[in-house]
Formats: sequence, structure tokens, C-alpha cells
Amino acid sequence: MDTESETNKESSASTPTLSARLSAIYADQQLSPTEYQALRDDADVVMSALIKQFPNVGYLGIFQTLADLIAQSMQLGIIEIRKTKPSPEVKVQVKESYAYQVAYIKACLDIFTQRL
Repeated sequence: MDTESETNKESSASTPTLSARLSAIYADQQLSPTEYQALRDDADVVMSALIKQFPNVGYLGIFQTLADLIAQSMQLGIIEIRKTKPSPEVKVQVKESYAYQVAYIKACLDIFTQRL
């Protein structure tokens, strides 16, 4: 068995598929802190396996680090906005603004992986 197959098997054996994880998380339309942490942990496991498979692609580790920084920036930004006691309209605007940024990242994933 080649290294690529071993790494893929290793990461898939220890984590559920992303679609299965998301289906389980959002089955009740809520995201608990435990589910959030499990998803974050799975993301690290899967990316670490990819980094192990492609050790000379430094951008993988950078992306993993920046993903954590983005999540932290989102959290801190929302905490700051929450301190202003925003109106319901502003809360909708905040969620939509962040959702657009996340959609942009998802679109990047889609277009870049189409070309693999």
C-alpha cells in the first residue's frame, strides 16, 4: 500500500466524513460547545494527515494556522459587537456579513479543487 492510501485510510478511520459530522451536528438545528470542539479536533486530525502526506507543501500548515486565527478573529469580533447590545437587524447584518466571508472561502475551495 502506498503512503497516500495509508494516510487517507488513517485519517478516515479516526474521523467521520465531513458530511456525516455536519449532519449529526445540525440534526437538532443547534451547535453545542462539545460538537464545536469535536469538529475543530477532526479538522486538525484531517489536516495533519494531509500535512504528513505532503510534508514539503508548507502552505498546508499555514492554512491550518490561519483557519484557527480566522475563527478566533470571528469570535472576538462578535464578542465586541455583542458588547454594543446590537438590535435584531444588526445581529442579522453581522451574521450575513460573516456568512458571506465564509461563502467566499468555500467558493475558493470549490474552484481550486476543481483544478486538482
